[in-house]
Amino acid sequence: MRLVLLALALACAAPAQVHATPMSGRWFSADAEGLKKQVAQAHTLATARQGNLTPRPHLAGLIVPHAGLDYSGAVAAEAWQLAAAHPRNRTIILLAFSHKGGPRGVVSPKVSAYKTPLGTIPVNTRVAAELGFPQVAEGELCDHSLENQLPFLHGIVGEAGFVPLYVGPLTPSELDAAAKKLAARAAQGDLIVASSDFTHHGAAYGYQPFPQNDTLPEQLRDRALEAFEHIGSLDVPLFDRFLAETGDTICGVHPIRLLMATLHAARLPQGRVYMSTFYYVNPGQLTRDWSLAVSYGALAFHPAQSFGVAEPDRKALLAHARATLDSGKPADAPLAHLKQRTGVFVTLKKKGELRGCIGTLSPRTALPATIADRTLAAAKSDPRFPPYTASEGPVTLELSLLTPLRRLPDWRAWQPGMGAVLMVKDKDGQQQGGLLLPQIAAENGWGRDEFLKNLSLKAGVPPDSFKRRDARLYVFEAQVFAEADAAANGAGPTPAAKRAGH
Repeated sequence: MRLVLLALALACAAPAQVHATPMSGRWFSADAEGLKKQVAQAHTLATARQGNLTPRPHLAGLIVPHAGLDYSGAVAAEAWQLAAAHPRNRTIILLAFSHKGGPRGVVSPKVSAYKTPLGTIPVNTRVAAELGFPQVAEGELCDHSLENQLPFLHGIVGEAGFVPLYVGPLTPSELDAAAKKLAARAAQGDLIVASSDFTHHGAAYGYQPFPQNDTLPEQLRDRALEAFEHIGSLDVPLFDRFLAETGDTICGVHPIRLLMATLHAARLPQGRVYMSTFYYVNPGQLTRDWSLAVSYGALAFHPAQSFGVAEPDRKALLAHARATLDSGKPADAPLAHLKQRTGVFVTLKKKGELRGCIGTLSPRTALPATIADRTLAAAKSDPRFPPYTASEGPVTLELSLLTPLRRLPDWRAWQPGMGAVLMVKDKDGQQQGGLLLPQIAAENGWGRDEFLKNLSLKAGVPPDSFKRRDARLYVFEAQVFAEADAAANGAGPTPAAKRAGH
């Protein structure tokens, strides 16, 4: 009996196995050179599409597709490019799932490393053990939702390794418990990645809500964007309602739900989390065959601080806006490192009163060019004011750099420090929209209800319209800095006269 017990103890203490992926030769190239070429081509396509944007700091989460590299590789590469700036001493926690069903809950495969044609990727077994999820033999799990990410992990993970997890159905209490474990890791800077493709449309998938005609590409894109909006809310019940109402065939629902719950629960030192959509594509756009169409998306999650800039850049951007205003044309901007596309509002003030304010939520150019464009628009194109001329006297400039929008499941969730966009139909059934910047509440001494009532009025609808069931409320945050407070590091809104909003 002692010998049996000793043998069992030694077996338990033995290191977990190295798992050689069986996906090479099926989902990606089986030889190193061929796989390097596939990955490089995907990176090239992703870089060409995005224009070599500078990755934002403090990346907290990703959603990445997992189809064959020839189909979703460019989308996946775009997401993993963002992770390339992730600190190498932090762990990447990859949330996958089994297409064949797999176990309930969250489980950890019994492996110490994954081997691909490009080499071996270590698993951070210490972090896996600390998380404490049950271990399951890799042979019971092995799925391309995890292993198709491995070629992209080679240049990113570093010595810290990564932690693979498989996620199945979770009860609300199980979801909450698992999210709290991962949220603690996210607060330390670990990156949480969910593997998922989006809508699977066609007879073979048993899902054909849209007709097979020329409108299908647009309808699939709209469905994907609607799914993205619900995911970006970080509200799992809201996402669940979307799934129930649409029946959308998102294969990685369980990893996505856990990612959402994790980032909602995480107390990141850099603030609340907001989602950006970096890439959407459907292979039907390339093959022109829409009989079996699967949507792919690259979604990134950053805390609010990631969308601001440091003090020297704040001063430089104000100087850039001032030079543009004074010359009446876009000034040269020696700010090549600020290649992010960030939502911006530019406000002109005259003796503390609003003199013009125009911005954009969806910029198409890098930050300096966007600021120059919106500065000229605020000076010349705000319909509430005549075009500004220098003969009027001096004005001061205030810049607001915005996070992306995040849909709120309920208007009661609005908090001070949030700006908001309200979308609601008027009495004639026409869609109306209004926006208020976050500093407006503080400048006017408004609480939640007053802010939202004035937002409704800004949208041209009755003041209680924000409470309607069909109203959609989106929130955002802003880093606000102005010429008047540049000397104080641009760390807050400028004192200003009370006003109804930008």
